[in-house]
Amino acid sequence: MEKKGARVVAISTDSVETLKKFKEENHLPFLLLSDADGKVAEQYGGRMPVVGLASRATYVLGGDGKVVEIVTGSAAIDPSTAISACPVRKG
Repeated sequence: MEKKGARVVAISTDSVETLKKFKEENHLPFLLLSDADGKVAEQYGGRMPVVGLASRATYVLGGDGKVVEIVTGSAAIDPSTAISACPVRKG
């Protein structure tokens, strides 16, 4: 997908230190960014009501930056739905 201009980036409300350890333990080949203050989660509606914690979600953005697919819950752990929705996979 990177050859077609796509890039996988994970954003979490966990700290930088936690994400570094998680990336190393799971041998993840993509960038993990910390949203410790929750600003990005808030902008994308990624917080669970009442408890305020970030919910697990995968967002697929088109070349224009608009959201073309949202995968939530346990389905967001498996990247196949997001990959199949990725615009670069369709062309």
